[in-house]
Amino acid sequence: MNPYVCTVPTVPPSLNVYTRMHWAKQARVREAFQEQVWAVINEKGNRCPRGLERVELRAVIQFTDHRRRDADNFGSTLWKFVQDVLTREGVIPDDTADRCHALPPKLAVGDVEQTLLIVVPQTMEGAA
Repeated sequence: MNPYVCTVPTVPPSLNVYTRMHWAKQARVREAFQEQVWAVINEKGNRCPRGLERVELRAVIQFTDHRRRDADNFGSTLWKFVQDVLTREGVIPDDTADRCHALPPKLAVGDVEQTLLIVVPQTMEGAA
């Protein structure tokens, strides 16, 4: 099966920024990002397949400036938010390590802030 690719029209907050937010603002930020992920994985003509055994997740987070950033700092919030949506939508049965392997995101600079998500289906035999 081919990888599924979609573009979320925003970037996740860094872990540093997210953990310093009030819990209510954290909930709003998480829900807003997850709504965007939900919208793109359910987009007509580019719907993410459901019922996958295991996936490898890859991402490119694109910013509009050249500031130094820590990819792992953005990866923690990105993968938590995305894995929760993928589980809720039935793309994967669970977001445990044996079902979902998330690679550190790559950071890039471009014209718009966005997050490119790549979901690579794998079989359980392909698990590490």
